[in-house]
Amino acid sequence: MRFFSFPSKILLLTLVLMAILLLLVTSMSLQRLNDSFATQQQLKQQQVEQHFQQYQQLLSAQQQAWFESFAELTQLQQQQGFTVFVQQLQQQYDSFSLYLKIEDLWFFSSTSQVAFASSAFPAELQELVLQTQQQQRALARIFCVEHCSNVVSIPLADADGNIAVLLASQTLADVVLALGQAMQSEIAIIRQQPAGISLLSATAQLPAIKLEQLMSDRIVQAAPQGDYFIYQFPLAEQGEQSYRLILLENIRQYQQANRQFQWQLVALASLCFLLFALLTFWLTRRLSRRLLQVSKALPLLAENKFRLFRDALPVSSPLLTDEVDKLSAVSQTLSRTLEKLQDEIQTQTRELENMAMFDLLTGLANRNMLQYHLKKQIAALSDEGSWLGLLFLDLDQFKRVNDIRGHEQGDQLLIEAARRLRAALQKTDLICRFGGDEFVVVTEVSAPAELEALALRLIEVFRQPMRLEQEEYQLNVSIGISCTRNPALKTDDLVRQADLAMYQAKARGGSALHFYSQQMFDAFQNRLALEADLKQALLQGQFDLHLQPQIRFSDRRLTGLEALLRWQSPSRGMVPPDEFISVLEYAQLMIPVGYWVIEQSCQILANLQQQGFADLRLAINLSTAQLNDPELPAFLDKMLKLYPQAAGSLEFELTESLLASNIPDTIASMQQLKARGFRLAIDDFGTGYSSLSYLRQMPVDIIKIDKSFVFGMLDNQADFDIITSTIAMVRKLGLEVVAEGVETQAQAKTLQQHACDIGQGYLFSRPIPSNELVSRIQAGLDESGRWR
Repeated sequence: MRFFSFPSKILLLTLVLMAILLLLVTSMSLQRLNDSFATQQQLKQQQVEQHFQQYQQLLSAQQQAWFESFAELTQLQQQQGFTVFVQQLQQQYDSFSLYLKIEDLWFFSSTSQVAFASSAFPAELQELVLQTQQQQRALARIFCVEHCSNVVSIPLADADGNIAVLLASQTLADVVLALGQAMQSEIAIIRQQPAGISLLSATAQLPAIKLEQLMSDRIVQAAPQGDYFIYQFPLAEQGEQSYRLILLENIRQYQQANRQFQWQLVALASLCFLLFALLTFWLTRRLSRRLLQVSKALPLLAENKFRLFRDALPVSSPLLTDEVDKLSAVSQTLSRTLEKLQDEIQTQTRELENMAMFDLLTGLANRNMLQYHLKKQIAALSDEGSWLGLLFLDLDQFKRVNDIRGHEQGDQLLIEAARRLRAALQKTDLICRFGGDEFVVVTEVSAPAELEALALRLIEVFRQPMRLEQEEYQLNVSIGISCTRNPALKTDDLVRQADLAMYQAKARGGSALHFYSQQMFDAFQNRLALEADLKQALLQGQFDLHLQPQIRFSDRRLTGLEALLRWQSPSRGMVPPDEFISVLEYAQLMIPVGYWVIEQSCQILANLQQQGFADLRLAINLSTAQLNDPELPAFLDKMLKLYPQAAGSLEFELTESLLASNIPDTIASMQQLKARGFRLAIDDFGTGYSSLSYLRQMPVDIIKIDKSFVFGMLDNQADFDIITSTIAMVRKLGLEVVAEGVETQAQAKTLQQHACDIGQGYLFSRPIPSNELVSRIQAGLDESGRWR
């Protein structure tokens, strides 16, 4: 693309704008001159009309004065009748024509009869006579035939008061001559009729111009005199004939002066444009040259040649300092700043290279360093060489300490953990802070058993309490271990394997180690697949409820049912609850599934009550996530509006381990449920760590003894003692006792002997599908309403 400099663009734009401006000024000036000429011509038109009217009025006044004086001389007002006056008028007519230039005279008596006429009286003037008699004042008008005359009509009265009218006609030739001399123009009177246009009278210098042009054009050309400007003034309209006064003004001198002024104006505008163009060119040329000098020097900055760049910049002018000088000065400062910045960057780059590989808090290697070393060490492996081992460490309970004590205290614990790792490991081992409270140790061993020994040693190191600011913290460590001899293994895979093994160690309660295995990976993949299937099961309605009866020992009456979740998978078949319940909790699906269970249970209760089983209770297991869900009260209120009878018949079971995790909040949530009329039960009692004092504060109605104690009560004295003491304690608290897992008559008899209220287990019934519930209950009851 062709280069077009910025100053050249400015020059071109400025010249274009200047040309437009000069053109506009010139056009406005010429337009103003033309407007002034039009105004002058309008004034000239008015002057012509005024002069003509003045001449006409003067001529009419003279005629009126002459004949009124003549009437006085003839003593008309003392005479009776107009006979003597008419005789005197006939005698003096020649004198009037000779000295007063009267063309015609007509005298009308008081009876409108012609008493004297110097020529035939035109019928067009008859109306003028009548108007004069009626108005009794002098009137005047212009009357044209072969030439135009000014006709004056004068009323005259005799001694008897009779009114006669005297009409006198006088040519307008003298008026035309006087008007032409006064206006310094040529005058003509023309007649326009259907047959054509004719000239009646004109001044001697009238140019040779076609009469049609006089009527149609405002400016006409007549060689050699030049152009004439035409003024028209209507004189008279007589039938189809129109008489006009035409004034022709020679505007040759004006046109010459106008053209001279135009050329002067154009010359002045051109001179201004040329001077402005030269000045603009000089300024932009200087600006362009110096800007190009700066642009040629700029690449030196990219090459870090700062001194050469400063020498190549244009020198500032002491007289004409402009923006380029400012740019040059700023560029000088910029080059010095960049030079200083480059020196600092070169110094800091070496520091950043080190910082990019190490953790700022602990000083240990970070993930970048870990990836770098693992790539080199894995590439150097062989099938018969040493093993490359990776230990993935996670501090147990660190998050809780960090949340309670703050991040500053947590950082100090991480620093202490890094110190212990350095002290426990060799200098050849790579210690890395992987992120948060996770650390990675990379080491080479001759056998995988050495990794287990190293992990046990680290576990023992971290079992020692950490003491910070007079406080002790017990932070154990969970370790996952992976190792390889495969040089083709990816670094991320080795880290991921140890990470999976670490989660297995934490699942065992922490402060433990676990080796990665292929079975662990397969189990992890299966867990992911199971989680995906559970999400589809919730969307497609694959879940169902099975209900297990609860029988009172004293009279074998059916008192209630427990709702148990079942999953019939299209691909897996009937999946045991032990396999998918924990996955539901991990995938955070327990809340939507739990709400589905509550809604289904309400529908089952409503159906049972319609079938005549109005006194049955229905127990539902409530998970930790669902109990802590803030939306639970609103959902229950919604269910109570749809199923009002569910409040007294629904029973929520809470596990003892759930109650022990956060007792104050749990009690508050339980009180909200109790306030809505629901019954509460503690499930799996005896397997947790609940305190008796807290148990007394909880608004529970039922205690359920875990089936593990019922299974061993006849063979194990400890289980037997736990059951009997639990029953005794619960009954003192005024609560009901339900024993789970009752499978034999001996178990049922023993529980009944020790005052257990209700039993639940295979001895009475297996869980019943919801669609068979009514028929199975009816089949399980005998004629007296007892369970068979």
